[in-house]
Amino acid sequence: MRYVLAIAVLVLSGVLLLLGIGQRTFLAGPSEISFPVDTKSEAGYAVIDGSEFAKVTGQANVVVRGEQAFVATGATRDVRGWVAPFLHADLTVDAKQQRLLSALVAAAPDESEAGNGAEDGTAGAEEGGAAQGGDAAGATQERKPVDPRGSDLWLEERSIDDAGSGAETGTLRVPVALAEGESVLIAADGAAPVPKDVTLVWVQDQNTPWAGPLLAAGGVLAVVGAVLYLLAVDHDRRGLGPRRGRRGPLQGIRNIFTPRGRRGGAAGAREGEAPVVPEAPEAASGGTQMRALGAGRPLRASSVRGRARVTALPALGIVVALGLSGCSASYWPQFGEQAEEEPAPSPTSSSVAPVPVKDAQLDRIVQRVAAVANEADDELDAAVLEERFTGDALAQRSANYKIRAAKPDYGIVPPRLTDEGLDYELVQSTESWPRTLFVTVASTSGATDAAGDPEPTEGKDSETEPAAASPSLALILTQQSPQENYLVSRVIALRGGISMPQAAPAEEGTALLSNDLETLVLPPGEVGAAFASVLQNGVDGPEAEDFELSDESLVENYGKARAEQAQQKSDADGQDLKFSVAARQGDEPPVALSTGVGGALVATTVIEEQIVEGGRYKPQAQDAVTALSGLEGEQDRLVQEVAHQLLFFVPSKSDGSKIQLLGVTSELVGVRN
Repeated sequence: MRYVLAIAVLVLSGVLLLLGIGQRTFLAGPSEISFPVDTKSEAGYAVIDGSEFAKVTGQANVVVRGEQAFVATGATRDVRGWVAPFLHADLTVDAKQQRLLSALVAAAPDESEAGNGAEDGTAGAEEGGAAQGGDAAGATQERKPVDPRGSDLWLEERSIDDAGSGAETGTLRVPVALAEGESVLIAADGAAPVPKDVTLVWVQDQNTPWAGPLLAAGGVLAVVGAVLYLLAVDHDRRGLGPRRGRRGPLQGIRNIFTPRGRRGGAAGAREGEAPVVPEAPEAASGGTQMRALGAGRPLRASSVRGRARVTALPALGIVVALGLSGCSASYWPQFGEQAEEEPAPSPTSSSVAPVPVKDAQLDRIVQRVAAVANEADDELDAAVLEERFTGDALAQRSANYKIRAAKPDYGIVPPRLTDEGLDYELVQSTESWPRTLFVTVASTSGATDAAGDPEPTEGKDSETEPAAASPSLALILTQQSPQENYLVSRVIALRGGISMPQAAPAEEGTALLSNDLETLVLPPGEVGAAFASVLQNGVDGPEAEDFELSDESLVENYGKARAEQAQQKSDADGQDLKFSVAARQGDEPPVALSTGVGGALVATTVIEEQIVEGGRYKPQAQDAVTALSGLEGEQDRLVQEVAHQLLFFVPSKSDGSKIQLLGVTSELVGVRN
């Protein structure tokens, strides 16, 4: 019965160990599930909605093979908006038939539909509907294909470069948890069709939470069975051999490994007798008994030792299996992780427009803008700047480059942009285009030393002329359409010591205000014109009452004050030059963003025309004026255009405070006679 119990326990342990090992080997499912698709079309783009990935469990991957293969992820509204003007393929997952289906979507007939991510005009059918989709697309005038690489819309993008020796596999992993509200774009370079070899692969979870418990239970039962088996053997062996002098546990087992002579001799010695050496078997009865004992003991001891070895081998395997099962958490149930996954984010109200730019996108946009600006600053090349600048920001730097290229010692050098954000950002909440961003970044000195490296901003060698710290910069960026990137329209140096108005966090977004909004001290569209009147007419004009102008350096050094100072100097020198000034709001429309505290940040530009007219004495065109305009020598009349890019905080009427000038960037941008 003892042997039966021991063998039963060992058999049960073997079953448990087999099941535990099987969890990791032959009982485990496939490591991944693959759904290939042939797009069978000449469309330049393919889109997979994020919800499609949830139809199959596992970690989703997009595998694209082909020349110039490109895969990007982005918000669904952005991906749909980007591909709307183009013929594209829409890929869906058929989980029952384990395949991908491809249908063509015709280009939106109107560009305005692209801003809303319209999907009207869907044509074609599953896989075999390419011809019908092509006919439908032919009725719509498509835009010229655009390379999707480098778009500011993408949350992540990957591509493979064709080196001429064959393209390699490009893989983009899309977490299933992020599938909601996001989609995947597959393309080449826009002009070429989508690569034909597209596969969705779901890597299956290889966690086997019951493998560890099964292996552990099997190991424990194996040890218990081995002990029971040894006890059964010991019980049987105790009835054999001499009975005198046996002491201690497992004496029957120990007798197996004790030589017969030593057992006898030891027993006799313990009783004070000489060891008995068995004689040769001569008597019939005695000889027969001795033969039985002499022949039986060696055979029985050998048999037991063999059984002990057989029992030890599974025990060694059990120890190894248990050691392996303890190496990974995937062998054991993870109750804590399940508890952590239960909370879900609260849904966002559908009445609030989403914030189109996430923190990672915003950081990447600033990095790209800074890289382009620094390259253009180094080369004094306005053509490089056009990749990321437009409007007044482009005009200001272009004019500065032109002057410095002809006159390297020109004293005005724009500060160099950095990608170091200053944690004050306003992001317009919208689903359509255009989209506007307000970002603050640090800068470094634009001046360079003899080697062409930026000069330090801490100070100069002369104690009487310390270098001013490089200002913080406010950037206004606008994305006009999904296929365009954000362009900087204004770069404004913030005043030192100012306090920016409180604003909602960037992830909550803000509103782009109408330029005729009446709830502010002045409508945003009139702020620039009113300040232009202050520059032209001085602080005594009626428009000055709306502005906080105490110790305002811009009003003291430009506009009417500057013209009066120049006129006084001319008169004192006996010259008959006539100085005057005219100011107007620039052609670029103002940008007004709500701060969430009842006021608005308003960015605008004022063009100041500094006019000099000659009599007997003529104004001289030289230095920067000559570099910018090509005019030289005496002129009857000179008009220098200075652009002031301005940032105001305009409070609400109910606040009772005045408009505050937060920052300004001034630059000579034009000269005429």
